[in-house]
Formats: sequence, structure tokens, C-alpha cells
Amino acid sequence: MCTSLRREPLVKTGTKVVIGIVSAVAVIGAGAGIALSLAPQTEGTFLTEEIQVRDVDVTVAASGTVDPSQELGLQFPGAAAATLETLLVSVGDTVTAGQILASINPVALEAAVVAAQSSIAAAQSSVANAETSADSARQAISTADQAITAAELAIENVVDQYPSSAYPMENDHLALLSAQKQKVAAEAALETARRQLEAYYPLKAAAEASLLSARAGLVSATFNLENASMTAPVAATVIAIASGLGEPVGSTTVGTNGTTGFIVLAALDTFVVKADFAESEVVGITTGQSVKLEFDAIPGEIRDGSVTEVALFGTVDVSGASLTTYEVTISVPNAPVGLRAGMTVQASITTEEQKGVVAAPVTALIEQGDGYIVQVEGADGTISSVEVEVGIRGGYYVEIISGLSAGDRVVTGSNGVLPDTGAGGFGGPPEGVERDRG
Repeated sequence: MCTSLRREPLVKTGTKVVIGIVSAVAVIGAGAGIALSLAPQTEGTFLTEEIQVRDVDVTVAASGTVDPSQELGLQFPGAAAATLETLLVSVGDTVTAGQILASINPVALEAAVVAAQSSIAAAQSSVANAETSADSARQAISTADQAITAAELAIENVVDQYPSSAYPMENDHLALLSAQKQKVAAEAALETARRQLEAYYPLKAAAEASLLSARAGLVSATFNLENASMTAPVAATVIAIASGLGEPVGSTTVGTNGTTGFIVLAALDTFVVKADFAESEVVGITTGQSVKLEFDAIPGEIRDGSVTEVALFGTVDVSGASLTTYEVTISVPNAPVGLRAGMTVQASITTEEQKGVVAAPVTALIEQGDGYIVQVEGADGTISSVEVEVGIRGGYYVEIISGLSAGDRVVTGSNGVLPDTGAGGFGGPPEGVERDRG
């Protein structure tokens, strides 16, 4: 269906088209609009378009950037002081999964393994010493208990041997004092042994913790030594190398995502687009939606991508505009020849769509109160205001739920004076329609 544009003279064979103020209101039945007769005001030309049944959609668009589908930063673990011994690839090389890329001098890593093994031996010795101290304390406790028992028995024997007279023998008195001294000494020894045993528990815990740490250190040192040769985890392209042969191993940050590593790999055979959409637009975007992709550097190449991820958190524009945007990741099927990471892409996503509905140009709508009216041209050329109920609003057409029918003609603009509705004026005609300049 093509859009019709007519230039209507406001003076037809000596009769002026009626355009003016409201003089009457006629209610013409359920679902019908309110027609307003208008008194004449002036002459001029106006633009009309026929109401048709068409598809209406809401489309949001944003500019995005082409990214590799995957970027990986590879690093030698624990190799801060190591030097590069072999380098088997160059920037631009395509590598396969498992391919050896580079290796570092393993001497320092081997020394670290030996040191970790020594730490384990020392920690094991500390644990053994703590156990020995505990055994000694337990034995001292047992000996002290026996000495106390013996001293108490000696005291009882002396008391039992005391004569019934009020004046005990000198020897009995000395024996009692000796037994009492033995008991006091045994009790002191028992207290010392108990304190030694209590001290054993934190000593043992510390020694066991040191042993665990030493074992972890050995695992780490062994891992670092085993990874002295770097291999590619996936098939990809080398896009950056941080150091040369004989140089200390460093790192570099490259790629569209700022990936860091000694060697950075990227999957350049498959791409994604990342575009930032405003918060008012992202509410209608969900994974799986189709996306129209147009590449600035490759005109004519259009692809239908798919939303694969919508960021959970937004980014606030720090320039002062206070605009919050959300990054949307879009797949790029069958990438066009010549596509490169970093290129600019225009992404359009249809978030709502109504098929086969009565639709009017957005430029025909005039706000009035909480709703809208449109100016309708009658068969006799007069213009009436009609209330309409609208549905989804696209870029050029809006769904009309009630108030208009297919075949009606609505005014989309004028260079004369149309009825004063107390609302805003008209916009331009929809895309592809040129305004009548008279």
C-alpha cells in the first residue's frame, strides 16, 4: 500500500473549505468519534493521507561495535621473575587447541619446588616435636600422680604409727614432715606437667597449619613448573605478545575488551556485536530477539543477528547527560567478508509489533488532554476533529484502536491555518512522503 499525498486548495470553484472553530458536537453512536463542525478561518493548502490497514512495529536502534566472539589472555603462572626461553608463534598466527606457544626458563620454578619440599619437611618436624612434647607432658602427669599417691600413703602410715600418747616419737615426726614435702613436690610437678600439656595444643595446631601451607606451596610450585610451557586452550588467532626472547615475562592489554596476558588470543572467525541501548529502550529487549545489523564499512551487507545477552547493570554517562545505557550482546551469523573487530554496526531491534491493524501517520496525532484527536477530511472537503484511541506507536505509524477506519483521510500537515484545538501542531509526514510545498 502506498501513501497518498494530496494538495487541496482551500478555494474550490469559488467555495471555501470550512476550517475553523467548533460550532456543534454530534454523538454518532457507540465506538464512533466526536465530529466537530468548524467555521471558516483562512485559505491555504493542507496535506492528507488515507488511513490503511498495515503492520505497525516499535523499533529501537543503537550503534555498536564488532567484537571477537572470544578473547583470552594467557599468562605463565608464578613467572614474575622468569625469562622467555622459547617463542613459537607471531602476531597474526592461527593456532590450534593444545599447540605449544612459548616456554620460560624453568630453573627458578624448579628451585621453588625444592624449597616447598623443604618447607614440608620442616613443618612435619615441627608437628613431630609437638607430639613428643605432648607425650613427655603426659608421662610427667602420670609420674606426678603416682608420687602424690605414694606421699599420701606415707602420711597415712606415719599417722597410723603414732603412739597414743600426746608426745609422738621424734622419728615419727620427721617421717610425717618428709611425706608431706614429697606430696607438695609431686603436686607442683603435676601442675607443671599439666601446663606443658595445655601448651601442646596450640603448638600442634600451629605446626599442622604450617604443614598445610607448605603442602599448598608445593602444589603451586609444581603447577608453575608444569606450566613452564604455554599451550593454546582453544583454536584462535594470536593478536598480541608482550615480550621477546630472553626478556622478562610481562603482560600486555589489547583487544576490544581490554584483555590482558603475555599472549592474547582472539576467535576472529566468529563475531558478536555489543551495543549500548538507553534504559527506556532496553526494557523491551530480551534474549532471542531478532536484530537487523548493518555494517558501516560494508554497505549493502545486512545480517539478521540474535540477542544473546542483556547486561544486568547499566552504565551512567559521565559526560553530564546522566543517560544510563545497558550493553546488549548480539550474535553475527554468516559474517560478511572483510568484517573486522572494532568496526561500527547499526543494530535495530523490533520490540513490539501488530500486524494488519488500522494505522494512522504519527504526524496526524494532536494531543488533547489525556488523549489524542486527528483532523479528518470529509467527502465535501470540510475538516472535522475526531477523538482516537491509540495502541503501539512506531516511528512513522501508530495503531488506531478506535475512532478511524480504513479509507478515512486525515490531515498530516498544513501551510494554512487549521482548527485551533488548544493542542500542539502537526509534525512532518512519515518517511518516504514529501511535504506539499504548494
